Amino acid sequence: MADFPRSASIHLARFFSAENLYHSHGPIFLPFYHTVSNKNLNYIKNYPYRNEKEFERELDYILNYFTPVSLEDLMATPAPDKKVFHLSFDDGLKECTEIIAPILLRKGIPATFFINTGFVDNKNLFHRYKASLILTHLKQTPDVQAELFLNEHGFNRENILRANFQQSDILDEAAELMELDFGSFLENERPYLSTKEIKKLHKNGFSIGGHGHDHPEFCTLKPKEQRRQIEKSMEWLDKHIQPKIKAFSFPFTDDKVSEKLLKKLKKDAVCDITFGTAGLKYDTVSSHLQRVPMEQNRDVNSFLKGEFLYFKLRKMIGKCTVKHP
Repeated sequence: MADFPRSASIHLARFFSAENLYHSHGPIFLPFYHTVSNKNLNYIKNYPYRNEKEFERELDYILNYFTPVSLEDLMATPAPDKKVFHLSFDDGLKECTEIIAPILLRKGIPATFFINTGFVDNKNLFHRYKASLILTHLKQTPDVQAELFLNEHGFNRENILRANFQQSDILDEAAELMELDFGSFLENERPYLSTKEIKKLHKNGFSIGGHGHDHPEFCTLKPKEQRRQIEKSMEWLDKHIQPKIKAFSFPFTDDKVSEKLLKKLKKDAVCDITFGTAGLKYDTVSSHLQRVPMEQNRDVNSFLKGEFLYFKLRKMIGKCTVKHP
């Protein structure tokens, strides 16, 4: 999201009040995060997560201008008159129950937690988290053999965090050369939620949705594999959670996900609602909404004012709607 037009909008937004920017009609504000932690998480180097104080400060800022709504309310009133927001979290990390849920319950904020079902109970690890652990290890304990292997496959310390799902085997081999055991990491650190913890979140009133089985970049998958990832994720939810609303958020982005597939998911009752990550935009598919990634290297006031101004400017030139192939 760090392109020039957005950056320019952030600078221009300084000349507008938050009240005026947030007041006008537009898409529903759908902010999302991944985790919140006061610790240095060596497996998360691919986005700037918030600590507890920063997270609460951002929530209080949002609550000052918007009213929180549940997923059920969001579905019931797709175009409310008042300014509302629905909060969500991706990847199903343990901080969702240890840190995030208690804060949300205290503040009375409903939310949806989107789960990678292949990682539940710490059965596997996201490929970008593998890359983060490798990078951390290389910085702490340089390994010539492993770095040469990575270089042979086009990776170095500067680009390893961009490794994709199809390159996960390369990361596994590099880790083996470094004697970095992902299985031991999962067993000792347990970064993901357990099935029991997910059920507790649901029991406490939070919505649970799918986020793919093992967090691939959907733009690299063929349509049949895209659908398989979604169905596998939603089948796990049907078995363990039985959610009232079948919700799915696309990992990374919904780039190269077709309008045909999005509509078919709704028609076939695989999903009631789906989400992308394109920011504050409309979408050509009524059952597919775009969320705003909040983990930016900017303060919440500057970022959100810039995001809302960016939407207004794009609306003026007729480019505020996401279209799908």
